[in-house]
Amino acid sequence: MNKLLQTIMKKLHRRPKTPPVNPPTPNIPKRQIGSYKDDVQELQASFQGCDDVKIRELTPGKITDCPVAVAYIESLIKIDWMEFAYSQIQALTDKPEHLRPNETSGSMEIVMLKTIKEAVSYVLDGWTVFIVEKTNKAYAVNTYFPPMRNVERSETETVILGPQEAYTESIQINLSLLRKRLKSTDLKITFTRVGRYNKKFVAIAWLESIAPKEFVESVQARIEAIDIDNLTDAGDFAQLIDDNPYSPFPQYHMTERPERIVSHLCDGKVAIFNDGSPFVLSGPASFIEFFQSSEDYDNRWLSASVIRTLRLIGVLISISLSALYVAVVTFHYQLIPTNMLVPLTESRSRVPFPPLYETLLMETTIELLREAGARLPTKVGQTIGIVGGIVIGQAAVTAGLTSNILIISVALSTVASFITPSYIMSSALRAIRFPLILLAGMWGLYGMFIGYLLMVIHFLRLSSLGSPYLVPFAPLRLIDWKDTFLRAPIPFMKYRPTHNAPKNSQRMPFQNETTAPAVSPSATPDEINENASDGSDSK
Repeated sequence: MNKLLQTIMKKLHRRPKTPPVNPPTPNIPKRQIGSYKDDVQELQASFQGCDDVKIRELTPGKITDCPVAVAYIESLIKIDWMEFAYSQIQALTDKPEHLRPNETSGSMEIVMLKTIKEAVSYVLDGWTVFIVEKTNKAYAVNTYFPPMRNVERSETETVILGPQEAYTESIQINLSLLRKRLKSTDLKITFTRVGRYNKKFVAIAWLESIAPKEFVESVQARIEAIDIDNLTDAGDFAQLIDDNPYSPFPQYHMTERPERIVSHLCDGKVAIFNDGSPFVLSGPASFIEFFQSSEDYDNRWLSASVIRTLRLIGVLISISLSALYVAVVTFHYQLIPTNMLVPLTESRSRVPFPPLYETLLMETTIELLREAGARLPTKVGQTIGIVGGIVIGQAAVTAGLTSNILIISVALSTVASFITPSYIMSSALRAIRFPLILLAGMWGLYGMFIGYLLMVIHFLRLSSLGSPYLVPFAPLRLIDWKDTFLRAPIPFMKYRPTHNAPKNSQRMPFQNETTAPAVSPSATPDEINENASDGSDSK
């Protein structure tokens, strides 16, 4: 089925007879900077028609003793910083032989430019470029100060316990939130750019002593292979580096919670930050991990295990209940208890549609209501979802368009779909519901079995960064079952997940490897420190 889907997608995306050429790139001169007048003219020509880019020439006077050209984008810089930057440039140009290609003067980062192409690139990045006639050189100063959102609570991954910070659209803020939680030189971060037009910054983060080298190199190679004109968000970025882009199921975690990324890095995963996106990708990902929440580790192990079990039950209800209704009512009446059979028959006698059409109609209506509620303002959307569902459901039953039991079935399936912590996985499972309903309408329970079998086969073929999608169940790794549909107590999870192939598999030492000195509850801070030092000396 996977090969059939790939063949269909390739035919749909077949190139026309005359393939489109790459979009034209600006004719930016690559000549070395060295002539003040020519450099200014070429810089002005590069930004012709860009009214938001300011290029000004300062003539000798009170401000400067030699002609200086300044280029910047006013909406991306802080004017006060630019004025301070000019004073630093003027001080450095008095002794140009002391200025290195990359200089930090005071609190300003200064870069000596070699070509006009570099100057254009720095201006577009929010830096201020100075071209000085006195030295016939150009300098870029980091004055980048774009409008950005403050760190707020997560809107898509709300939790009761745990940190309340969430990532923003600024990659600098996101990396600072990561560094705040991982104060280690083992945390490595590399930068690259993606996109012909937007040239978006992408950062790759990993823990060098834990993450396998193969994962890091695979991510870097996939990002370098991307050739696209514009990259908007983490979602389309993930689809460009997926192992199987035709699969409806996500193959990377996508989260806006910093503590989840820290946890993933400590497990040996690789994180990918996209400038302009509040969501961060991490991989490899397994199917069972999409039903785990960061709040599970703040809860007690028994409560977390019960909640995880409820999530998996909710998944089965979400994708199966409506299909089961169609299969039983259409083909398998004998499975319905006698006490329910009479009311169901009376309710179905007023419905003019067969169970398959009836169920598809109600499922489509519910999805329309859900989408409408998501697009409207928060309070209005909640009202539309609740009131619309009640009113339409009651009206449909009264008009004889559907039965009472189907309304309950569809409502329960919808509620169960929201229990999945991952929004992208929840969306994929909701989409799977419709093919299962069609199979149930054609072949009953046998059709549902065929649907489940195709799903399992698809999962077995999936991988994330080369790691099997169904680990630790296929291939079977019992040692990793401590953190799957159940969550063992923290002291029992001494090893990192083996399917991530971490370099250092041990998360914490065993009891016989280290012993903490016993401390009396009434001990003073000095006594505690003394006991700690005695314990370390004894070792």
